[in-house]
Parts: sequence; C-alpha cells; structure tokens
Amino acid sequence: MTRFASKYGLYLYREKGVDISDQPTGVPVLFIPGHAGSYKQVRSIAAESAFYYYRYYANDPEKQQQGIRNLDFFTVDFHEEFSALHGQSLLEQAEYLNDAIDYILKLYPHTTTSQRPDPTSVIVIGHSMGGIVARTMFTMDNYQHGTINTIITMSTPHMLPPAPFDWKISELYDDINQFWQSGFTTNTTARRTSNRHYQPLPAHISLRDISIVSMAGGTLDNTVCSDSTNLGSIVPATHGFTVFSTAVPHVWTAADHVSILTCNQLVKVVAKTLLDLVDVGRGSQTKPLEERMTIMRGAFLNGLEDRTPLEHGNLTYFPLDSCTFLEPGERWLTTTLADEPRPQMVLLPTVANAEAFAVLSDDIHGRFELMLCSKAETAVACRSIQPVMVPVPASTKAIQHPFEGPSFVFGSLDFQEMGSFSWLAIRDHATTSPGFLIVEPFMKAVNHQTIHQSMVSIAFEGVHAKMSPTLFSTLRIPAIESPILAYHLKVSRRPCPQQQQLFSPFLRQSISTMHESKFYVNLADNPEAETDLSIHGRTAFTSMVSTKDATGLSLQVWMDPSCPEPLELQLSIDWYGSLGRLGFRNGIMLATFSFVMVMLVFVTQLQCYDAMGLYPHFGQAMAYCGRRTLWVVIALLAIGSVLQCRDDWALWEDVLSGNTDVFFWWVPVAGLVLSAGMVSLLWLLVECVVRLVCRVEVVVMPHVRWCRRREASKQEQLQRRLVTTVILFLLVATVIPYQFVFIVAFLVQIVTCVRAYTKCKSGHVNELKRTNRYNYMISILLLMFTLLPFNLPILLVWIRNISVHWFVPFSSDHSVMAIAPFMIYVEILTSQRKMLPRQKNRYILVKRRSL
Repeated sequence: MTRFASKYGLYLYREKGVDISDQPTGVPVLFIPGHAGSYKQVRSIAAESAFYYYRYYANDPEKQQQGIRNLDFFTVDFHEEFSALHGQSLLEQAEYLNDAIDYILKLYPHTTTSQRPDPTSVIVIGHSMGGIVARTMFTMDNYQHGTINTIITMSTPHMLPPAPFDWKISELYDDINQFWQSGFTTNTTARRTSNRHYQPLPAHISLRDISIVSMAGGTLDNTVCSDSTNLGSIVPATHGFTVFSTAVPHVWTAADHVSILTCNQLVKVVAKTLLDLVDVGRGSQTKPLEERMTIMRGAFLNGLEDRTPLEHGNLTYFPLDSCTFLEPGERWLTTTLADEPRPQMVLLPTVANAEAFAVLSDDIHGRFELMLCSKAETAVACRSIQPVMVPVPASTKAIQHPFEGPSFVFGSLDFQEMGSFSWLAIRDHATTSPGFLIVEPFMKAVNHQTIHQSMVSIAFEGVHAKMSPTLFSTLRIPAIESPILAYHLKVSRRPCPQQQQLFSPFLRQSISTMHESKFYVNLADNPEAETDLSIHGRTAFTSMVSTKDATGLSLQVWMDPSCPEPLELQLSIDWYGSLGRLGFRNGIMLATFSFVMVMLVFVTQLQCYDAMGLYPHFGQAMAYCGRRTLWVVIALLAIGSVLQCRDDWALWEDVLSGNTDVFFWWVPVAGLVLSAGMVSLLWLLVECVVRLVCRVEVVVMPHVRWCRRREASKQEQLQRRLVTTVILFLLVATVIPYQFVFIVAFLVQIVTCVRAYTKCKSGHVNELKRTNRYNYMISILLLMFTLLPFNLPILLVWIRNISVHWFVPFSSDHSVMAIAPFMIYVEILTSQRKMLPRQKNRYILVKRRSL
C-alpha cells in the first residue's frame, strides 16, 4: 500500500465493444499525465491501439507467433495537479507510480492463463511533465530495477523546467539529468582513474536496457518550448533520440501541447509502434533493446537523417534481352501507363563525374522496384534494395500542406554503398497504376551548396541562392543554428510553358542538433509568397547541448529536372516573428532582470537618502539610474554576453541567455532594457492603485460605522502583532508553506503603503519625513512584487491540494528562516512606522550595498 493512495488514483482503460475482457490480460502500458493533465487523456492512444490490434494483429498468425498481444493501458489520476510549478509534487508522483507499477505487475499472475512468462516491466508514456516523472522514478528508493524498459515522452521539457521558480524543481532537474547521464556510463575504469573518490554505482542506476524517445510538437506548442525536449546530451543515440512530429512519416505536421495526444496521424503511428514493440515470450514483454530502437527509428524517423546499412534482397537473374542499358550520366524519366510497351528493366551505370543516384517517384503501390545489378554474359544478377526508398510528402499545385495529399518516395544511393555492383536497375512490375519515376546521377560537390555568411551579413542582406535544375539539391547555412530568430523564405522559378511539370518544387528543412524536419510543398507557384521558417536547437540557460558537431541549417530541395529553369531561393530574418520567439524562450530572464532593476533603483534611492536626507520616489531614482548606473550595467552585460561565446570562458555559459553565437550579444541587453520598461510600468500601476485606494478610503470609511473601533494602546498592538507572528511561524513549521506567509506580508505591505500615503497627504507636519517613508514603502512593495513569481506558484499548488482534500504538508516548503526576515521586517515597518535609518558613514554604506 502506498502512502499516496488517498491522493492519487489508478485506472485500467477498456474500449467498450473492442476489448474482450475487463481484466488485464495483455501487456501493461502506463500513461502519466502532465501539469494539470487528466487521466482521461489516455483515451486516444488506448482506443487506437485496441482497434488496430483486433483489426490487423489478432487474427494474424505471423504476428501472434512474434509474441504481439493487446495492450492494457493503465492511467493515473493526479487530480490535475500543478506539477510543473512544484518539485515536491513530482517526487510524490514518482514515488506513487513506482508503487503503482509494483501493484500492476502483481495483477497478471491472477488474470493470465497462458504459459507465457509473467510481466516484469511496463511500457511508460509520459505527456509533458509526466515524462519528467517517468525519468524521476528511476531515482527513487522504491524503484525496482527492470520494471520499466521503454519510455515515450510527448512534449516533455527534459532540459529545463518550463517554470523554474521553485528551487526544488530546479534541483530535481539537475539530479535526474546527472543520474541519467551517469547511468549510461560504462567506462568505469576511466572514471576511477580520473576521480580518486570514485565509488561504483548502485545496480539500480544501470540504464543499459532502457529505450526512450522524446516527441516534440514544434512551433505550435506554445506551452513547452520544443528546444527543451532534446535528449541528445542526456541519453546516447543507442538508447534514445528526439523527434518532432513534423518529421514523423505520414504525419508531417506540428502539434500543440495538448493535441499531440489526439493528433490522428500521430496517434496511429504511436499505437502501431507500441504494438510492434511487444513480445510476450519475454519477461519484459518487449523485444530486446536493439530491436526496439530499430522499430522506433523506422516508425518515427523518415530515413533521410539516420541511414541504416543497405539491406539486399535475394539474388535474381534477368535475361539481357529484357533489359535496357542507359548511357553513363543519362537521366531516366518515365511517365508511361501500364498498357503501353516498355522495357522490364532499365539499368543505369555508375559514372566517373558523379557520386550518387537520386530517385523520386509518386509510386506508392509497388510498381517500381530498385535493384543493384552486375552484368554477366547472358544475364544480369540483381538484388533488391527497395527499403532505401523513404516516404516524403507529395507536392502538386493542388496541395498546400504536406499532410494533405498522398506521398512520394525518395531514395539517395551513394556509389560507395553499391559495393561490387556497377548498375542501378529500375524494375517495372507492369501494374495498372500510372505514375512517374525519375532517376538522376549527381555530384555532391555540384548539387550541395554551402553559404558562408555570418549572422551579421544575413541580418542585413539575407541569403540569396540559385540552384541548377537538378532533381535533388542541398543548401547548407552553418551560421543559422540558434532558434531565437524566425525567417521568411521566398522560392521562385520561371514556368516552363512547353511542358507540364511532374511535380511542384518542395523543400525539407532540418537542423543538426536534433531530428527536426519540416517539409514545405508546392513552392515557386507564387514568386511573391513568403513561407515562415523557424528552427529549434540549443536551449537557453543551459550548456548541456554540444555545438561542436553542429552544421547549421540544411535545406534540401526537390524540383522537376525536366524543366531547364533554375530555382531561386531568398531567406531573410522575420524580426517581428523573432520577438515572440525571444520572449517565449527567455521569460525567466525578464523576471530575473526585473528584480535586478528594482535593486539597482533601491540602491540609488539609499545613496541619495544617505547623502542628502531626501528619499526620492521610484520614478526619480529610475531616471537617475538610467542616466548613470544603467549604462555601466549594460556595458558589463554586453561584455559578459560576448565572453560567454568563447570556449575558454565556460563560466559564463549558464549565467546569461545561454547562447554561443556572438551575434546574439544583444539578447541579455535587450532583456535588461525591456525589464526596465516593465518595472517602470509596474511602479506607475502600483502608485495609481495605492492612491485610488486612499481616495476610496477617505470617501467610504467615514460612513462605515462598524469599521470604527477603539484605538489600541502600543502595548496591546505589540502583543497582538507578536501573537500573530508566532502563530504564522508555527503554521509555517507545521501546516502551511512559507509562500503563504510571504503573500500575507505582501498584502500587509500594501496596507502599510496606503496608510503611509494617507499620512503623507494629511498635513504639513513632518512632511519630508512622511514623504521619505512613503517612497521607501513603495520601494519595498515593488521589491516584494518582483519576488511574487517565485512564491505564488507554490501557493497555487497548496490551494489545489486542499481542494482535493490532501492536507499533508510539503516537506520542502516549511522553512521558517526563509520567510522570517520578510515577516519581521514588515511587522517592524507597520508597527513602528519608521524606515531604514540614515547612514552617514561611508564604510557602513558600502556594507549595506553588499547586503
């Protein structure tokens, strides 16, 4: 029994009319919802898996022989807990799920009657923060080794928390990332040599049999930045990878944060893949690691980035009189119909002035087959290499989006991959399906261009490239690696009136740091049309993503080579679209710099007060700080931003915005300036609210008799405040989180500001003193205002837990010392109605600045 049984719930999903039994008799799969997610979100994948199994696999003897069975989807009800805001909630969920898996596995010996082994592990699907919970489960003390071996995460921020305001969640991320990185380390001898304090890792840390795939929604996900879904620096390629939904074959579309679980194309691919992973003949209920990775790579990757070794079919002989041999370097194009005479085999030889073959066809019914052949005296000996052909979106004038129409198939074959074979053959099976097929030899040095422009040049001039009319070309721009900027892409090509093009030009965008592919179809139809282009890559505020092997942005272009007109490509920066990407990726920077700006202004106010006895209001100090101090801070920030891009200044990598391109030195500077504007607006808003409340109080309070009460003596006030403070501290130590007391102190400070303004305007006695105190109270209030984002989320989690009748206190949020300085100081300001004493000693002033 788990200690969180009264807080969370576990359910078994069953599709009515499809699943035969209400008892778990298949292979266990556990779905983990994310932040504010529902256990009902499992329905799309679970229902599709059930329909697919009973429609295609249940009556297939071959699939049954392979050990494929139906899936039992278990789902967890977290009562829509705000797990992204609170690290302790993630730990509690992980502990509960380990106990839940133990309970699930104990169900099967009582429900299964076959001779198969009892399940020893489950497949885990985690959405959003549910993926982080899945990885956290391995670090818990109650995790049982081997109970999880396959994880699929969807829109999960693996690199950084989406709302890093809680110190516990930031610490949790560091712990689990370090745990997973060390868990895949196998060279213990080298580690023991380099570290004399090295201790062998416990057995449960080993992740040798774990396979994990991180799926990202791309540009439509406005909740979690897809940059942070990258697993490349955490998990080796032998155990996992990151893929975008735009790269998954036959999906080819982005998905928002919630729709990634309900996107019909993607759900079908995920459901089929989960079934293909199953092998009930093994205790783990899944295939071995290498087979699992092969299946998931084949399902989720399009084959254009990770080419598997060439697979050859059986050897087949064809007579010479049934073959047509083309001249070296000749392109072959066919659009013939099935009832027209044509050769059975067309063979293209390798040629000295080329390095590879490019093949494109709209045949999806198996009319054409690729083969490698060797010529003999009376026949040709051939082996099929059809798996080299991979699906790509179809591109015609009637198609506007890659996911709308049918698909093409494309293959690229290097001459070196052909081995001892000297001919590429196209076998026509003479089916009734019409279509086209183009085969063209090409030289990579000619068809592949590299644009050596800096980001400064791209910003002012853009990128202009002209591509010759070849079937397949590649354009690489090494300077474009950062995901901060968005771009406009224009593709133009003069029409060919003499003939009708077989297909419209289309393009594939990819980046080297992760498996992100996007297809853009039906280009060059309108020369003035602009296509929005954006990439994902290095995550801000982290140095975990290596950029040593980065090759920049790659654009692969397909065009009809029968048209002799070249294709022109123009790429320019979309500055307006880049503003949104900049804010989305650096929101924490604005919150941090806002606090820095308030502190700078606060120090300026104290300097003026200590020197002249006049405490200026926030606006005056802000203006003075903008003329004097702010420029120095901006200069230091710019220098630091440049230094962080140097390899020998690694200390700066995690300090500012986390970029490695000198071109983006202005990002933290822009963040500081924008934060200064935000602080100025915040001050104006606070001033207006305080003065409005004061006017309402002056008008309303004289007419409200029940609010009048006897003025308490100083001793009574002191006793009342002392009792209140002690009660709050006791509650913090036992029941409520300290963030609740911070909110109370913040509200008390608002009341103090209102009273200070009322006294400031009540008369001319001690006017300067009262004005100084009011301005000081406003500064303290603004300082507390900038700390609200770091305290309010935890309070929301606590209120949410109370709403589901969970009253167990947080173990990590009951530090009395964390809130005591704020509460005591606010009480002093409220009761004694004084402010910070003026200091004339410059050494004391220096000490105060350091504090």
